[in-house]
Amino acid sequence: MAKSSRLFSQLGHGLMISAAVFGAIALASQHPWIVRIEGYGQSVLWRLRGPIPPPSDVVILAIDEYSLSQGSIYAASPERYPHLAPIESWPWQRQAYAIAIDRLLEAGARAVAVDVLFLDPSIYGPADDAALEATLAKWGDQVVLAALYDVSPTDWGGFTTLLTPILQGADHQGLINVAPDPDGQVRLAPEVVLAQLRQQHDFVDTLPAFATATLQAAGDADPHWPSEQLFFYGPKGTIPTIPFANVLEPNNWGRYRHQFAGKLVILGPTAVSLQDIHRTPLDNAMPGPEIHAQTVAAMLEGRTLNPLLDDALLRGLLSGLLIGGLGLGLGYRFSQPLPRLLGFGAAITLWGATAYLLAMGPPGQLIPLAIPVACLGMGGMAYIATGAIGDRLEEQRLRRTLERYVSPAVAKEILNQPEDFTSLGVGQQTQAAVLFSDIRGFSRLSYQLGAQQTVQMLNTYFNDMVAAILAERGTIDKFIGDAIMAEFGAPTSQGAKQDALSAVRAALGMRVALADLRQRLRAEGLPPLFNGIGISYGSLMVGNVGSPQRLEYTAIGDTVNVASRIESLTKKVGTDLLITRPLYDLVQDEVIAIDHGEHFVAGREKEAVQVYGIISLRGDSEARDQTLYQQVQTDLQAHLAATPKGPPK
Repeated sequence: MAKSSRLFSQLGHGLMISAAVFGAIALASQHPWIVRIEGYGQSVLWRLRGPIPPPSDVVILAIDEYSLSQGSIYAASPERYPHLAPIESWPWQRQAYAIAIDRLLEAGARAVAVDVLFLDPSIYGPADDAALEATLAKWGDQVVLAALYDVSPTDWGGFTTLLTPILQGADHQGLINVAPDPDGQVRLAPEVVLAQLRQQHDFVDTLPAFATATLQAAGDADPHWPSEQLFFYGPKGTIPTIPFANVLEPNNWGRYRHQFAGKLVILGPTAVSLQDIHRTPLDNAMPGPEIHAQTVAAMLEGRTLNPLLDDALLRGLLSGLLIGGLGLGLGYRFSQPLPRLLGFGAAITLWGATAYLLAMGPPGQLIPLAIPVACLGMGGMAYIATGAIGDRLEEQRLRRTLERYVSPAVAKEILNQPEDFTSLGVGQQTQAAVLFSDIRGFSRLSYQLGAQQTVQMLNTYFNDMVAAILAERGTIDKFIGDAIMAEFGAPTSQGAKQDALSAVRAALGMRVALADLRQRLRAEGLPPLFNGIGISYGSLMVGNVGSPQRLEYTAIGDTVNVASRIESLTKKVGTDLLITRPLYDLVQDEVIAIDHGEHFVAGREKEAVQVYGIISLRGDSEARDQTLYQQVQTDLQAHLAATPKGPPK
């Protein structure tokens, strides 16, 4: 069983190593499911951080539900609201965008980026296109029009086309492509998305991303943003947003124009009905223009977000080593379930806190989060589970070992206080009662019966005697041939008087059990058994003694020697049970005893031992016990008289 416990401990280490190896392989593989799981972990970091203030340089002019609803107002009263004619129905007239661009740039906007695709001639006729082109001719170096890589599925695979605006006059075009990760959330920076598309489809165009083109239109000739992932300031609405219809309202325009002075304006659809909605780490329904606006804001402030290690293989290897090192260190350092649980909890918290601080600090750096946390969690649970199984096996081993010596109740008490049991390994000084019992004339009896029958009888005798001892919380120390040695008060004590009384009760129980056994033996035609019992009380040393190959729990000391000697003295005195004076002093109020005087015993030649014979306990069973005592003494004297002296012939 001890080997099984160690095996489960080693199994915990093995499972921790397996978890670390799994983490390393998973992170190095960059499998879509691993990317998805890591994405969820990073989303947790963003949501824990919450929104932060963006720079004041960026604003959104939104094609929102409010602006779309203004068409119905125009239709109801066109004479009253003529300024709403360009937005009467979707798609809007391009004249609406021309008016907005004119007013925004006249109000001092640094650049206007229009997140609307103008791929075909206007449905309202050439004059509508001409109106917007005239505005572009006037402000073209400060305006960005949207372009797109269109990926369309076909029977032969994906077909990708570069879609660009048909309008003339704009100096800047920007690609509005975004790409979700396997978990459906948009994280990759625009230029990274474009690089991947160009690599997959062999495009050679040099169009920048929409956010990059916006900064170019604002005067930054070569904006550089070395970020692999998008930096989000918050959910939708984090960037100030103004409805498109407010720009067209002549009477209200004066109240809004100052909000665009010196700003980079992203003009585009935010209405859910227009379906330019994306999932992001901070929002499950972020409009495309908001993504572009937050990208522009991050570029302005130089907020980047990149993996701490670019190489996926190296990232996986180092993560696996760290996971394994942390997990094994905690597994070897702590052996108990609660400290292990707290240790692994602290390690997971530390890893998460490190990932958070690196991601939120300048520059933002990403380390694997979800997979390492999961691996540490699995490793910790494996340690706790295997440790619990190992501890349970060890407890069962100890219980079975203890129950060879003590009653189940005492074994349970010891196991509930393992620190007390541990002290037995190095020994402890204690006060206890020691009982010795020996069968009278056993050598002659075994000669008469033969080996097989002797062993059967001896086992029956031991079974009855041990039951009487364990019933009084005694500890079976050892069997020496036909002799029994037991302690009361070691390894656990109920108090001096109670320990002494338990020893006397056990001896009287042995007297009763042996009387019953004699009747059964006579009925079977077998010779009767008699024994002598000696009990002493005093100081003794208890613990495990022996060699590493074999240990034995036992008691040693003068008290043990005296108990053994007075057990032998029962033959001389002619009784079956003797106790010493120290034990008698503890139980004298509870027993009826006979003073058999002082006797010198081996090892005590200079100091006589006062002994007493126990007749019975005081109380309800007194008369019965006295009757049994008289019967036992009569039978014992007859047995001794009938037993031949000297060795068997």
